[in-house]
Amino acid sequence: MVPRWLIVFVSLALIGCGGTDPAADPNIDRDPAVTNALNDPIMTDPDLANQNQGGAALTGGGPASAEIPPERRSREEIDAAKAQAVQLAGGPIAAAPDPVETRGTSRLDRAITAPAIADALALGGKGCAAAMGYSAIWAARLAPPFDVYPRGHVGQAAGVDSATCKLRVVSFVTPVAPADVIAFYAMRARATGHTVRRSSEGGDDLLQGVGAGVSYAVAARLRDDKLSEITLITSKI
Repeated sequence: MVPRWLIVFVSLALIGCGGTDPAADPNIDRDPAVTNALNDPIMTDPDLANQNQGGAALTGGGPASAEIPPERRSREEIDAAKAQAVQLAGGPIAAAPDPVETRGTSRLDRAITAPAIADALALGGKGCAAAMGYSAIWAARLAPPFDVYPRGHVGQAAGVDSATCKLRVVSFVTPVAPADVIAFYAMRARATGHTVRRSSEGGDDLLQGVGAGVSYAVAARLRDDKLSEITLITSKI
């Protein structure tokens, strides 16, 4: 299976923790590039692209590719990521509900860029996806329960904040199995009052729902290199 992101490269380690400042918990590793990005302008305007060095690898108008070094794919790394996921979830993570629908093909198979992904899942509203800009800051601005899975490596991050559009599309890879990642988000979504609907679309395991004024989707697929490719989409409604 060909990775969905093929152009820009970046590896960022992110973990969400209750919406607090990324540096607030000394027990959780943060990538300094994300911290730096929080202080830089958001690139909805191409003229700002050279000003945001904190997210320079994500400033293009197209897809991205994240890789994980071999030493970060070990059983020890997987176990550590899953242990941190349990900590964030507040306890053991139950399996996600069975899929309620199965499609032979995925709506995301041809969705490469962030706007195409949002449009494919009908999230964001008319014109919102086209207004998104690429920057590492959008990965840092994801709010729980849909922040990046522990030790995930972000490849594509895009978003927009305006009076009519509040949209995020963030993709990352992890050595943790897709089913475990989906279970994590399903449990956290339910705990925060969001509905949870799981479906299977081609190679994608898809979780969708609404709650607290937010519609969301989490898509997970297993790549040929045995890494899980995850895409998070959230939109204020």
